[in-house]
Amino acid sequence: MTLNRRIQARKTAAKKPPSGAARKRTNVLLYRDPRYGFTLKLPRWWKCYTSIKRSSRLKDIEYGVFFRFKYKGKIYDDALNLLVYKMTLKQWHDEGYAESPIIFLAYRQGRIFAYTVPEELPDKFLNPSKDDYDYRKYGRPIRLLKRMVNEDVPKIAGTFRLKRRSSR
Repeated sequence: MTLNRRIQARKTAAKKPPSGAARKRTNVLLYRDPRYGFTLKLPRWWKCYTSIKRSSRLKDIEYGVFFRFKYKGKIYDDALNLLVYKMTLKQWHDEGYAESPIIFLAYRQGRIFAYTVPEELPDKFLNPSKDDYDYRKYGRPIRLLKRMVNEDVPKIAGTFRLKRRSSR
């Protein structure tokens, strides 16, 4: 095969539309945690609606990653909180975490990985009389946040993976 034919073959291959699996991969963002090495797959559309905050200055939690919902540049509330507790599984159950809104993901080497979601919409979405949410003014961000919490987070949680330990 001559050089010109190889170049033409490469150009043709590059123009082919991505396969179904490749299209699915491009709709996902891989989040790798720099401190604990776990990964999550987030829907790509979350990129413009979230801000990530990490903290190790928390009361009972060793470390947290907070995916904060933002809309038109304003941060409203967390859509997903990933939490790392330094405790055993026995402590987790004895202290009542197993029956709490905090959802267990994994346990490794004395650390519990779990997550939470908001139980209510942010107060900033309330109407002026504070008796209901202002769906006329905040309808779109309310729908987006509800979709994130109710539809996407359970799927995201299913993608949680701990970094493999090196075998030595």
